[in-house]
Amino acid sequence: MIDSSIIIIVTALYLLVLFAVAFFFERKHAQGKNYTDNAFIYVLALAIYCTTWTYYGNVGLATSNGYLFLGVYLGPTLFFIFWAHIIKRILRLKREYNITSLAELISIRYGKSAGVAALVTIIAVIGIVPYLALQIKAISSSFAYLTTGSGVGRVDTSLGIILLSVIILFTIVFGFRKLDQTERHPGVIMAIAVQSVVKLLAFLVVGAFIVYFVYDGFGDIFSRVSQSGSFFSQQKANAPSYSLFLAHILLSMSAIIFLPRQFQVTVIENVREKHLDIASWLLPIYFALILLFVFPLAMAAMLQGYDIKAADLFMLMLANEEGGQWLAILVFIGGVSAALGMITFETIALTTMTSNHLLLPFLERVKIFGFLRQHLLSLRWMIVTIILFVAFIFERAIGSSYLLVKIGMISFAAVFQFVPSVIGGIYWKKGSRAGALLGMTGGFLVWLYMSVLPAFVKSGWLSGTILTDGPFGVRFLRPEHLFNITALDPLAMVVLFSFGVNASLYVIGSLLFPQNKNEDDATEELVRIMEKRQAAYVPAISQEANIGVAEKKEILTNIFGRYLDRDEAKRLSQSCFEKSGLEEKEIMFVHELVTLRGTAEKILATYIGTPAANEALKTGGLFTEEDTKNLSSVYVQMAERLKLTPEEFSQKIDYYTEKEKLFSEQKEELEKKVRERTKKMEEANIELKKINDVAIGRELKMIELKKKIHELEEKTSLS
Repeated sequence: MIDSSIIIIVTALYLLVLFAVAFFFERKHAQGKNYTDNAFIYVLALAIYCTTWTYYGNVGLATSNGYLFLGVYLGPTLFFIFWAHIIKRILRLKREYNITSLAELISIRYGKSAGVAALVTIIAVIGIVPYLALQIKAISSSFAYLTTGSGVGRVDTSLGIILLSVIILFTIVFGFRKLDQTERHPGVIMAIAVQSVVKLLAFLVVGAFIVYFVYDGFGDIFSRVSQSGSFFSQQKANAPSYSLFLAHILLSMSAIIFLPRQFQVTVIENVREKHLDIASWLLPIYFALILLFVFPLAMAAMLQGYDIKAADLFMLMLANEEGGQWLAILVFIGGVSAALGMITFETIALTTMTSNHLLLPFLERVKIFGFLRQHLLSLRWMIVTIILFVAFIFERAIGSSYLLVKIGMISFAAVFQFVPSVIGGIYWKKGSRAGALLGMTGGFLVWLYMSVLPAFVKSGWLSGTILTDGPFGVRFLRPEHLFNITALDPLAMVVLFSFGVNASLYVIGSLLFPQNKNEDDATEELVRIMEKRQAAYVPAISQEANIGVAEKKEILTNIFGRYLDRDEAKRLSQSCFEKSGLEEKEIMFVHELVTLRGTAEKILATYIGTPAANEALKTGGLFTEEDTKNLSSVYVQMAERLKLTPEEFSQKIDYYTEKEKLFSEQKEELEKKVRERTKKMEEANIELKKINDVAIGRELKMIELKKKIHELEEKTSLS
């Protein structure tokens, strides 16, 4: 056992280092030095995927379920190698719309629907908060083992609250100092990068120590295990079914992008699109390193006779009993790193979604609480605190139940419900808001019934007959063997049925309830942005500039003033006019008002999200009824001038879009040829310079040689 004060002091010093790192790089970023604009830092931030569930749990899974843990890493690897282009498309949308969260991305595709954003947020919060509890449980169990020798104990409640308070402080200070959530978090990213290095280093150190100092290398461990035979026989007996392994791959493949923290790091914090190209091969290398000693550590633990019930603590037990307290503390700090990174960014992502898509719409509808809109930043601090304390209370309440043990894959299955709406939204133009709502709702309900309900039963909170006899004695409704299907693993059943129901309802709902005008426009705009097409060309129409700029500026200031103080609202309103090229005008055309509205929505979305910003501008009076009529008149004139029906007019716009796309491609090709010619000319100039240098050198040598001959001739004549 290790004195708890030593662990607390070392952990406190480590947390201080993380605070210092975050603070230092935040200051450097404010000075214009962005150290996060680095592909290696980006990859280390993406390694936030490796939480305590995998840091400690890999060895546990290798002991009890064979190669099953490999699926958790194979999925993300396949995704980054073969489907990184999906992320690139999403990155283009993020830049165009100032997207702040996964919920916002999905809502924008379906006409900036507030309902879609709210549903995504609810699924994420319900699915992820217990996952936060798992991180707290891992720290608690590892601390208890090191200080008491038992892995079933817990951190003292007061000590746990202190640690939680530190995490809350870190998240608020470096995640929510400003209301604008499109601003990146360089301090947190650098702290996450440090944590990714620490947890990898800790794992490699303990693995190398056990393999090469306790034993005589990999061969020694394998030969000893082969002699006993028990490990391999156990591996064979507990080998996962193909359906379970495939389920792990599919769930992990979606989790690497659709877990809120992963979306936050992969998309929101991305600085350059090209960093993805490096991540596609470097992140799998990180995964390979953190898996390098998994099987040897599992074998070593079994050779030592450790109880398989404590398999998740095997790495810590080996470090403590074979390497001493300092190696054990290093492993513990690695576990703390794995937990803190996940907790911090998961909380940032969930808080942003909750405030923008649940709290803010509530404040808009319940007028008595409307005054709170100007305190959104403080409300986000409150949400951070509530989320983390709910996770802490959840961990205290359920202890070591089955639910907490299995929550990793249960959470992965929750975010899997976003796949049809996102992938379908990107590649199927007919996908509608109704289809997305129906699909995600249906898939989410199936997930609750087939995944969460059995976990509650196995945790002892509900009657076991639900699993054996089905609800109300209806056997074909057994949650883990729905319709009496027993050939598949329960997790594979969750994946199959939740995805099947989700995708089917998405397609059926989209066909029965097609897109409305807003959704159709949003779809066309998203396709244009993702495919890098230029905006459609339309013929100019003579208009009368009759819209007062001063009046619209005041209206826009009032809209911003709902959520910000008056001075900030005025500044942002002025910024909208400047970015729209209207700062020096007194009157404007209606098409300029459209541009102004788009600019204002993008800026306001950085504070409250796109759905809320869209609604605020709709109800804020920026477009009067007369402005709307004038705009409609402009479109009618365009159609008349072109002598087209509305359908033909739409096709004409598509024609000009394709024309602009062709010009753009030709421009890119021309620029490429110019770059190639320039490069060849530069290379030729370098060669010419070398030849010239050689010629000059020879000429200088000839002059020097003639000088020496002349001197020699003079000496000869004198003699």
